[in-house]
Amino acid sequence: MKLGIIGAANVGRTLASRYLAAGHDVLIANSKGPDDLKQRLADMDPAPRAATIADVLACDVVFLAVPWTKIRDVLHSDINWGNRILVDTTNIFLSYAPEFAVDDLKGNSGSEVIASLAPGARVVKAFNTLPFATAFAPIEEGLKRVLFVAGDDDTALQTVSTLIHDIGFHAVALGTLATAGRQMELGGPLSGLELFARAKTGASA
Repeated sequence: MKLGIIGAANVGRTLASRYLAAGHDVLIANSKGPDDLKQRLADMDPAPRAATIADVLACDVVFLAVPWTKIRDVLHSDINWGNRILVDTTNIFLSYAPEFAVDDLKGNSGSEVIASLAPGARVVKAFNTLPFATAFAPIEEGLKRVLFVAGDDDTALQTVSTLIHDIGFHAVALGTLATAGRQMELGGPLSGLELFARAKTGASA
């Protein structure tokens, strides 16, 4: 599957590396363009293909891996999503350490905001409840770390769940963006919750 990633910091680079290792075709883009990005990716082997944001937006599945404060710089109103899948990996931080600040969405959820900015996309929330240092830390043999998934389209949920399984996790689809997405939000009951599932012998999940 052709996967596109917008954002080349820790989240974007980690996802790119893992999906390349799993055999997927991966394009990655940042705001500065592919020439700048090639230099940033020089230490990755193999490295994803540095691309324009337009190229990434044409992929089958697009991962949004930019800071919350940059989402409107990426999700322009003239993008034709054509029912493609947009995986929202963001958290609603306005600033980071040492002075953490979280956006006040007044009862809304980050993924619902993303969905409103990307009409025509099938938005799936994933990869946001655990820090990546925790999510990708070594794990006891015979176990898989659980990653939660939320979305309003069953087919998109299944596709993203399969992609999560591809890189060694156990995906648990919880429900819609309005319900499960809010539970996965910063401060929600699932934010920071680390769970494990027993790996099934001879199976991919």
